[in-house]
Amino acid sequence: MLGNDITERQKKVLYCIVQEYINTKTPVSSKRVLESAAIERSGATIRNDMNRLMRTGYIFQPHTSAGRIPTDKGLRFYVNELKKIREEIKSKSSQVEVAARFPIGDMEKVLTGAAKLLSSSTKGMVVIEKPSPLTLRIRRIVVTPVSKNFSIASIITSLGLSSSIPIQHTELEDIEKIEQMINKAMTGLTLNEFKSKLRDILVRINSLNNLNNLKDSDFGTINRGFLEITERLSVESYEDYITEGLPNLLANDRINLKKLQNILVYVSSDVFYKELFELDNDIYIGKEHGLKFLEDFSVILGQFYSEDNPVGRVAVIFDKYGRYDLIMDSFEFMLNRLSEYFTIVSRNV
Repeated sequence: MLGNDITERQKKVLYCIVQEYINTKTPVSSKRVLESAAIERSGATIRNDMNRLMRTGYIFQPHTSAGRIPTDKGLRFYVNELKKIREEIKSKSSQVEVAARFPIGDMEKVLTGAAKLLSSSTKGMVVIEKPSPLTLRIRRIVVTPVSKNFSIASIITSLGLSSSIPIQHTELEDIEKIEQMINKAMTGLTLNEFKSKLRDILVRINSLNNLNNLKDSDFGTINRGFLEITERLSVESYEDYITEGLPNLLANDRINLKKLQNILVYVSSDVFYKELFELDNDIYIGKEHGLKFLEDFSVILGQFYSEDNPVGRVAVIFDKYGRYDLIMDSFEFMLNRLSEYFTIVSRNV
């Protein structure tokens, strides 16, 4: 288990080295440890402790006579200690968090705003996995004609997600009746369910025709309009992620130009999003996450909810020598706010 190979005093020395390096980005000397840590030992003892920490792989010395820099193993020890402290504080805290007041509006804008705020506070790249309209229950579909051959179809789902889709079609005489039929056929389904049940839905349409006593000519036109619009809805592809803060990664002065180019290509690919969200919800330091070209960065992932139902995930990629305490605070705050928002929206839609 991490930390079992060093003494309690050496753990204090290590914690101090990591914290000092994160704050200053300067290799940490034994003198600096003595100045900033509450350890009543001689400089020689601290130097011996630092040599032990080097042999066990927690810190390294970039060159002779320089101070020490934490390795990924040292950072992992530090983060584990931080997590213990945070859990202890939570268990003793009697503070009641007040729910934020959110406007019920465009989910895309809410998520984009959350990503920008989190990117700014963590100095990292933020990726938010959006709730997909393919898997959310449809509350209503609104078809708004723009011209004879062009309409906008808006899908409103159980989480208040509204996706607007431009649709080109043949000239349709009764958009209102088509919209009514679409809603009767699709309300309560997900788009994925709709795709698999399209044949059954067409049978239901014929029964709706009989119930509404539509003329065959009118029904033929409406049926064709229904098919055109629903087929367009069912094949529409959706943007799955919101991304903010890529320049924060590219501004890292420890990384050479060639590596920056590789990072840019990688994080712009579909493979990156797939590999990122295959990771479990946790903190990964340096090479622990296995993401290509990103070993100089750490990753934190978490889930946001509607009631108790998971609806999306958030990932932050940040400098592995970043301020973990502040990043974890900002991250948890944003997950809580997003969960509150989606819970409030689901109750009000």
